[in-house]
Amino acid sequence: MNNELISRNIIRDMSDGLVAIGMDGVITLINDSALGILDKKKDELLGKKFAKCFFEFEENDGFNQCVLNAIYHSGESRKTITSYFTGSVTKKLYLTTSYMQDDDGNKVGIILILDDITKTIELQERLIKNQMGTIMTIAELVESRDGNTGGHIKRTAEYVKIIAQQLYEDRQFPETIDLKFIRDLYTAAPLHDVGKINIPDVILNKPGKLTDEEFEIMKSHAATGRKLLSDAVAATEHSSFLDIAIDMAGAHHERFDGKGYPDHIQGNDIPLCARIMAIADVFDALVSKRVYKPGMPLEKAYAIIREESGTHFDPICTEAFFKAQKKIEEVLNRLNGEN
Repeated sequence: MNNELISRNIIRDMSDGLVAIGMDGVITLINDSALGILDKKKDELLGKKFAKCFFEFEENDGFNQCVLNAIYHSGESRKTITSYFTGSVTKKLYLTTSYMQDDDGNKVGIILILDDITKTIELQERLIKNQMGTIMTIAELVESRDGNTGGHIKRTAEYVKIIAQQLYEDRQFPETIDLKFIRDLYTAAPLHDVGKINIPDVILNKPGKLTDEEFEIMKSHAATGRKLLSDAVAATEHSSFLDIAIDMAGAHHERFDGKGYPDHIQGNDIPLCARIMAIADVFDALVSKRVYKPGMPLEKAYAIIREESGTHFDPICTEAFFKAQKKIEEVLNRLNGEN
């Protein structure tokens, strides 16, 4: 039995889909698994230009672009998760692209390995949804105990999303902020005070000024929240928003000048998500009515935020906050109207 026959039998029996494409874009080989994944017949693909086979549905723009990138940038191997629409259902594919070369090292084509991960993704989404439901119940329980912060988790979640979107539009922190970061930030934000579950009611709802000892207990909620969420990650399916939630819970009371708590870290050592939340959290505390104070007028709150830029707050995040001031006020008015 020659090596070519062995190779073809292996390719035929692979559970993953395999597609070979020449440098001219013509599909030269496809196995049965790939036909099943792509919901195509062999005569629809074999010997045909790739560009003519998958462009009938706009939903496949992402899939097509992945393959075109492989063809035109064939020196790079790539691994990508992309959607693929068969005409009746949408699948999630893990797509691996690499190039083929001849004995002289010349590139002669592209190999695509297709893994249908639709069921895996669906299972992960169900786990995340259940996980998020449990954690949100805890967050809402914390807020229901805290008579000072009605609506706080909803408002701050909206504020951090607005600030992050402004930073994204301004192309600030491009190594961190993308659309996924903004989604994860918004999802994680309601958990920033989850550590307050461990604070006694008598301190949480005290109408007057806290004693030094009481304030130390109150401050412990940051480290407690970080630990609770870290334990949740260790015990459940990992989700990227939980990484942000851990950082945000543990560091949203850190200050840019290093005088915050619990770790006294400063500047860019403070996770970006926590630097964004710090502004949202303080702003909401200033303008909101609490059992021990009325809400502060907006202009006075803005003056405090401006004054503490560079000391309490990251100046770049502060600038984004003020650039998005109109959107911040719209959220404040809308959500206060719902209470």
